[in-house]
This record gives sequence, C-alpha cells and structure tokens, in this order.
Amino acid sequence: MAEFPTFSDLFAIARDEALTNNPRLTLTTAERDGTDLKALLSSAAAVGDECVGQLARTEAKAFLDSSEGKDLDHYVFDKYGIVRKSAAPALGTAVFTTTAPAPLTFSIPVGTVLSTPDNRQFVTLVTVTYPSGSVGPANISVRSTLSGLSQQAAIGTITSIVSQLVGSPGDLVVTNTLATTGASDDETDESLRNRARQFFPNARRGTVDAIQNGALAVPGVNTATAFEVLDAFGRPVKDVQLVIADQFTDALVNFGSTPTYEAQSAVITAAVEAGLADVRAAGVHVGIMVARVVLQSVTLALTFQVGVDYDTVALNARAVVVAAINALSPGVTLTRASLVTQLRSVIGLVITGNEIYAPSGDVVPLPLEVIRTSLALTVPVGLQPVGALQNSLNPD
Repeated sequence: MAEFPTFSDLFAIARDEALTNNPRLTLTTAERDGTDLKALLSSAAAVGDECVGQLARTEAKAFLDSSEGKDLDHYVFDKYGIVRKSAAPALGTAVFTTTAPAPLTFSIPVGTVLSTPDNRQFVTLVTVTYPSGSVGPANISVRSTLSGLSQQAAIGTITSIVSQLVGSPGDLVVTNTLATTGASDDETDESLRNRARQFFPNARRGTVDAIQNGALAVPGVNTATAFEVLDAFGRPVKDVQLVIADQFTDALVNFGSTPTYEAQSAVITAAVEAGLADVRAAGVHVGIMVARVVLQSVTLALTFQVGVDYDTVALNARAVVVAAINALSPGVTLTRASLVTQLRSVIGLVITGNEIYAPSGDVVPLPLEVIRTSLALTVPVGLQPVGALQNSLNPD
C-alpha cells in the first residue's frame, strides 16, 4: 500500500470487511460490475478516497517541496517573507522621426499608445517635446501594457502610433531600434522553491550569494553572477561586479553583430540596484551590467627573479590577471598580449612574453557575452623554482 491509500486499496478494505462479517456474501458478488454490493462498497471507498485526498493536500501544504501554486505562496511568505515574482512588462525605447522637418512644435505625452503589427501595445513613460524644424529622432522610454514574456518586441516591430497626437505632422513614424527587455512570466514553483532554499544560507546579507539571490528576486532577472573586485594581493576592495541577464539576453547574445543594448540595460540595472538596497553591505558598491557570463580559466607559466617570495609574487600575478579579465566589457576579446602587459607591473617577475600557458589563444566572446574569472580559476605554474607553487598565501 502507498503512503496514502488509493481508491483500490480502500475498496479492498471495504470488500474484505463485508465478506468477513457476512458469510452469505461471495467474492464474485462483491467484485462483479453492476451488483448492489459492489455499488455500496464503491460508494464507501469513494468517500474514503475523497477524505484521503483532502488529507494528502493538507499534508502537501506543510512542506516546501510538495506545496504548489497558492499553497506554495502562503508557505514561503509565512516561513521566509518571500513573495512570488509576478509577471513583468517589457521595457524599451521608442524612436519618433519625420521625413521632413516638423512645421510646428508638438508634444508626445506620457501614456501615448503604440503598437506592433500583432497588436502588442506599449505606452510612453515620459512626455517629450518634438521641436519644429526637427526630423528627430525623439527617444522615449516605453513599457508594454500587458505583462509576460510574450510581450517582448524584437527590433523594428513597434511601428504604429495608436493615440492621436495633436499638432503632429502626417509623416511622423515610430520604431524601436532596440529589442525590448525585462519581460517575464509569473515565477514558476521551482524557481520560487529555489529562492526559498537560499534564504537561510544568505540570511546574513552582504555575501556574494546574498547579492546574487537579491538580484534574482527582481522581476525580469533570469540569472545573476557576482564577482568581488580584488587588489594586487587578492584582497576584496569593497567593490562587487554583478552580471545579470533577463530572459531575452540569451537571444541577443546570438546576434551576428554587437547590438546596442544600453537603454534596456539601464532600465533593468536601475531595478536591480533598487532591489539590492537591503542586501548589499553598507559602504560596498555593486556595479551592475547586463550580459551572459563566460567563465575562463587561466594557467600562468611564471619566471621569478632570484630571492623573491615566489608565493607572494605568484599571488600578485594572479590578482593582476583576475583584475584585467574582470574589467572587460561585454563582447570584448580577451587577448594573451593584454595579460602579459598587465603582468609587467608585478615586481619580482621576469617577463618573457610566454607567461600565458592557457588559454592557448585569444578568447573571442559573442556580443553580450562577458568573460570573467576568479583566483580559483587562475592557476600559477612556476618555472623557477621547478614545479607547482604551493600558494601558501592563497586567500581563495
């Protein structure tokens, strides 16, 4: 029998009880379809099955892994004070232009309704004045009127002006030169459970994991990876890099050329920055960018000057390499030559130009991919003395 009895289990119990207490009844009568006895036994089993189902549902509400839907919402709010991320609207920029210079100054007011060919509607978020004699462009922030991932608009699809604009010329057109961002569906049960599981490990706040989890709590954020900025000795310097992505970033990553994504990045970055107000430690700056992280391991083949502390110099070299890589912008190539240039600043190294053992060549990310590394991924191999370094001062 399962942990909770099934209808068949309950029917068997009722059947056996009836046959035990009334020897005139037969097994055939109890199990043959259409008999009054089977109907009575089935009715009793059905009532019991409904009670068991209610008990199972009540039991499921008491545990994180088995709660679902509204029951899960109540559980995580009661236990952790966490709420499910609701669906978020798409955010973007509409670009208004005219073919000929506008004869009169006119306004594009907040709340102006725009549309895509498939009737996804967007509204302007600010009022902008279109000056006479101008052909544009006038860039205005917009958001979708509905929420959900289906509201994302690809480049060049916001093309209709639904609202009437007083004084606007007949050749006024609108488009979006950038794809929208930030839209997401209601958070899934599994995503909500994962955030709840991270609550107590991150309850102290201010940690790398807490910052990542705080960013993931912002509607529209799909992934978040935080990196501490280190000094030349591998020590944190009260600065954190946070790389986030929404559900549309991965699609943009695959563009053949680098897309202009600054406007959308600014919108979602501002939302995350506000969401981290009660998560980041006081006095610690969190720099936020929108990209997809590509982790890169590095092996250093180092030669040392005589008499230096090999472990200390190697740690300095590793920290310099980590700082150089983690300063790269999205879409920027990691070159071996640039790392060798950075290593020239490390006192105690003999630079031969062959310090980068791996990667064996330059690393070229896709647009909106950003290369990152850490001390743990940056491994030194000493050429003097022979053999691997001990890394006794390694703070990883």
